[in-house]
Amino acid sequence: MTHSDSEGARSAGTRFYDGRSAAAHVATLRWSDAYLSIDGAAGELAVWPRARLVVGEPDPDGRVALSCKGEPGRVSTDPARLPAQIMPPRMKRRHYLGWMAVGVVALVLAFVLVVRLPTVGAALVPSGAENQLGEMVEAVVVGKHKVCRGEEGQRALEQLEARLARAAGIAQPVRLEVVDRKMVNALTLPGARMVIMRGLIERVGNADQLAGVMAHETGHIARRDPMVALFRGAGIGVISATLGINFGFADVSSLAGRLVGLSYSREMERLADANGVAYLQASGLRSDGLAGFFALTDKRNGSAGAAVEFLSDHPRTSDRQKQSQGSPLGESALTPQEWAAVRSMCGKP
Repeated sequence: MTHSDSEGARSAGTRFYDGRSAAAHVATLRWSDAYLSIDGAAGELAVWPRARLVVGEPDPDGRVALSCKGEPGRVSTDPARLPAQIMPPRMKRRHYLGWMAVGVVALVLAFVLVVRLPTVGAALVPSGAENQLGEMVEAVVVGKHKVCRGEEGQRALEQLEARLARAAGIAQPVRLEVVDRKMVNALTLPGARMVIMRGLIERVGNADQLAGVMAHETGHIARRDPMVALFRGAGIGVISATLGINFGFADVSSLAGRLVGLSYSREMERLADANGVAYLQASGLRSDGLAGFFALTDKRNGSAGAAVEFLSDHPRTSDRQKQSQGSPLGESALTPQEWAAVRSMCGKP
């Protein structure tokens, strides 16, 4: 009889009873894909097809008996010496239940990680996955709206953001898009992405106010706040998307839509204000732009009664207003020519 031998597994304490006498033979079990070979001191004692093996439950000493349908003899051995596929039924159940318990514990730990410790969870997301999610979220934000492609204005904004990113210690380049939407807002997305709406450019009083908003958003990028907010507000969805389990929104594209509606905590906003002012100052720029934008918005909203999306997404407190005061010292964020180019990026100077 031919069969492919696997590496021999020495089974200490294994005994073979040939069924013809009461003698016990010290044996070694060798397992292959199709056969069990039982070797004794003088050579091969038996070869049994694995498909016909019968495995008994452990006896009081914890040993199991192996036999083969249609063949004489039996083997007594330690169940730890058996392949997992032919464990006794009761031990198989315990084995599978053990792995199920491990899976449940892992799921619970993952839930605690992403829901209770969102900052830690966000830090564990690979950059490739974060960039992919950022692309999806950007597609949701942009939607059917035009991305403004004014070359000179785009270059001016990218150069300004590069200065802020250097001050913030952001290693990867920040991807910046201007979208032709009347919404007065700017957003940070996963993967170091920033989207500025046309409405914000039209609403700010000058380039330094826009720079103040951009510095604030750069603060969110530096601390990976978009991912932290996602883990805090949609943590169970991250688990479901990762494990392929449907807990309500198990695909990443729906997570992208969910992220658009998430907001930052007051502490996140306070830190983004303070850090944004610091980035402007470290870059040698005026740092009073965000406070100026807040003051301008308060004045206009007081008369028009219109809500500004930036303020609804970034709620202010008296403490935050103090953090955003900044200083008028420093150079302007953009030259008059650059500011004019930015203002005309969407074809509406």
